[in-house]
Amino acid sequence: MIGTLLISLTLLVIISLFIFNQYDPNLASVYAQGNTNPLGNALSHIFGNFTKAFNGLTRQSEYTVSLDGKQIFPNSALKENIVDKYQPSTYDIRDLKYNLLGFNVTAHDIKIHVNPSRKDTTKTRVDIPLMLARNVTVTNGVINLDYNQVDLGSIYGIYDKTTDKIMVHIPLAVASKYLHL
Repeated sequence: MIGTLLISLTLLVIISLFIFNQYDPNLASVYAQGNTNPLGNALSHIFGNFTKAFNGLTRQSEYTVSLDGKQIFPNSALKENIVDKYQPSTYDIRDLKYNLLGFNVTAHDIKIHVNPSRKDTTKTRVDIPLMLARNVTVTNGVINLDYNQVDLGSIYGIYDKTTDKIMVHIPLAVASKYLHL
């Protein structure tokens, strides 16, 4: 109960700062002034970096994760059908590991449905309306979370044939359900 309330309040603060930051980008800025006090300089530096990072996070409505093609496409025939022939597909991925905002995410038994479309000669947009994963762990060394099932539907990726990588775009609303920000 308290954990849910804390998550809701944290999300409310992040969304509020995001909205306010759109109108006044300097709202939460901290500026270091000339200071000969080493502690004051260190604190100004730390808070300045924290503010820059937080401002960057609040300006994003989605997060991105880069994955190798082999992580998202289990075999070359399926990959060809999706990225060359643009055929919608439903398939399973055994395991998926990635890092999102400092959290190591590991998922197993993933069921995925993709709707690909051509962007240009080397890039394919892959809409992922369904992505269900089981036995998901989310950890950053301090926070350790386990989920029986996670629904990451409503995400999309841009696959680049030249690098064999897919940049997965995860909306803030989807990420915040599972990462305790």
